[in-house]
Amino acid sequence: MAVFEAIQEWEAANPGSSPSGQGQAILWALGKSEQAPVSGRPTTGAPPTLAEARAEIDAAERVPREGRVVPADGVISILHWLIGVRDTVPMPGRRSSEGWGHLVGGRGVIVRTEAEIGRIAELARAGQAGTSGEPDRAWCSGTAAVCEWVLGTRRKSPVRNTPRPIHGPTGLNLGMEESAAEDVSRQLGRGRQHPPGYGDGVVRTIRWLRGQLTVPPVNEQGRPASGGR
Repeated sequence: MAVFEAIQEWEAANPGSSPSGQGQAILWALGKSEQAPVSGRPTTGAPPTLAEARAEIDAAERVPREGRVVPADGVISILHWLIGVRDTVPMPGRRSSEGWGHLVGGRGVIVRTEAEIGRIAELARAGQAGTSGEPDRAWCSGTAAVCEWVLGTRRKSPVRNTPRPIHGPTGLNLGMEESAAEDVSRQLGRGRQHPPGYGDGVVRTIRWLRGQLTVPPVNEQGRPASGGR
């Protein structure tokens, strides 16, 4: 509901751009709309099924755009978020540099809660101790370092080794750390100070924190997520 309320505030402040499509999609998903936002299919008063959500996405994708952003785009972004295709918070208008994480229990550009981050840190530390392969240990080490840095139990950033900001890493800090971790993955320049797997774990964890990836960087057994990066 926090996301819905924020969308309503944006639409009220930007009447020339309303409706955005996002608010209509949320009402439909909650079973509070008499018809689907794009196809116009009548509703039963119950939240749509996964199949109905996907059918509505298909209908929205067929809407003519002619180079313009249309409400159907907002419907797609909300439904993708609700069914778990993406975890980034879908808000109308330009992307906020400050992020929307606070709407879903996170902070800034981070969309994960402290409890989620803490759990992944624990799994990664267990993986470090229980994994035999060096690449996997390095990955888990990178994941744990990022989580601890974000939570405040680590004073220096995982790759650049810079002091942690008082109020926690910002979107800019995360972006700079991700860029440095890419060099680690490719073993470029100062990136040779860590093994490649460490950089992979850092990159994967930062992207998960931002909601760019829906699968956590380590699984329940403390192993690197399948499929790598």
